[in-house]
Formats: sequence, structure tokens, C-alpha cells
Amino acid sequence: MANFLEIETITKYFNIANGPVKALENINFEVASGELICLLGPSECGKTTLLRIIAGLEKQESGQILLNGQAIDASGPERGMIFQEPRLFPWLTVEENVGFGIKGRYGKKLLQTIGQELLEIVGLSEFAKAWPSQLSGGMAQRAAIARALAADPLILLLDEPFAALDAQTRTKLQTDFLSLWQSTHKTCIHVTHDIDEALILGQRIIVMHPSPGRIKKIIPNPFPYPRCPDDPDFITLKKELRDSFLP
Repeated sequence: MANFLEIETITKYFNIANGPVKALENINFEVASGELICLLGPSECGKTTLLRIIAGLEKQESGQILLNGQAIDASGPERGMIFQEPRLFPWLTVEENVGFGIKGRYGKKLLQTIGQELLEIVGLSEFAKAWPSQLSGGMAQRAAIARALAADPLILLLDEPFAALDAQTRTKLQTDFLSLWQSTHKTCIHVTHDIDEALILGQRIIVMHPSPGRIKKIIPNPFPYPRCPDDPDFITLKKELRDSFLP
């Protein structure tokens, strides 16, 4: 597969009272079109900062991001971001939230049709007219995913979107997200600190380490979908990932 997204020698500093702190150091990797990769690492390893740089929400000190060979340094509709919290507007219905980012592109009727189609995809068609306050945590995150898909981005950037959910809901959303990815063929970069989640979702797993944030290892995930956590080879790879968290 040809490289679709290229992250080249990204370094990032944050300025604090005691002077600049290096958050990311010399980050390099490529992503193929349609690939699902996981950025895995502990807190404060720069996973979210890197995702925000790819999204165009943060600026790096050095290095560049290339999309189809063209440098990008600002946010754009070809990249959709899904955050850890749904960030739905409480004064808009679920359907209106889904269409909010594209309401300037289409007429009201077509916008409504797009919203209904996306809510059908994420299993929320019966809640189109509901308010965000009427949704469970898992349902709200489904709505956030539908909203990100509304602009038909080339890339989905996911910042631990299932981390705040209970285990049962998280497992269900992981399964549903995989089905969505397989049907849409979107390129996805999924940030997580959960080894099991990275193994369940990622085609490749990029292990990051902190102080400063850097890539320690890139591990191909050879298992076909759906993945069985009880498979002995799966358990072996899980141990390798756990060991990679050590300094």
C-alpha cells in the first residue's frame, strides 16, 4: 500500500514557567490509505498532542505532515476529529448536531437526509429528534462519530473516544466501530492507553514513550478480524506490548 499520510520528524515544545519542555521528539511514521493504526502509550507521552498536530489544531516546532504528498499545516475537512468526550451542543437535537459542521453546504432537506443516513449507520436513527441530555454515554459517542463522518473526511482521528465508557459499552462500541471502518474504508488513527483496545482494533500499533514523547516500537498486528483475546498468539503479543511499556 502506498503512503497516504506521512509524519516526518515531528518535534514539539510547550512553554511553561521554567522554560520550554519537549513534548515530542523526532516522530516518524507513515499511514496507508484505509489503514487503521493505534497510537498506544501511557499518559503524558504526547499521543493526543501528536493527534492534534495531525488534525491541524497544534503547531509543531519542526517536521511536517504530508497528505497525498502535500504538506498540511492547518485544520481541514479532510480530517475528522473524535474526542474523548462527545462535545455535543446541548441546545441542538442529535440530528442537528450531526449536521452542524456541514450546514452551510447543503439545503435543509438534504442536510436532514444526510443526518438520518449517518444516524442509521451508527444505530441512532430512533433518536434523531432527541436532545443530548437524553442519551447515554455510549449513544452520545455514537452521535459524535456520526458528526465526524458528516463531512466525509479522508481521515478519522480518534482521541480515546471509548475511554470514559463502562467495559460492556466500550466493547460494543469497539465492535461497531470496526464494522463502520470496514464498510467506509476510512483511514483511522486511534489514540489509546489500553493495550487490549489497541490489539482489538489496530492493524499496526505504534508504541510511544514519554519524556519526551517518542516512538519506541511499531508492531504489526497479524490477527484477522474479529480478534479473539483468548488466542495464545494474541496473549503473546499482548505480553510483548506490556513489556514495551517498560523504560
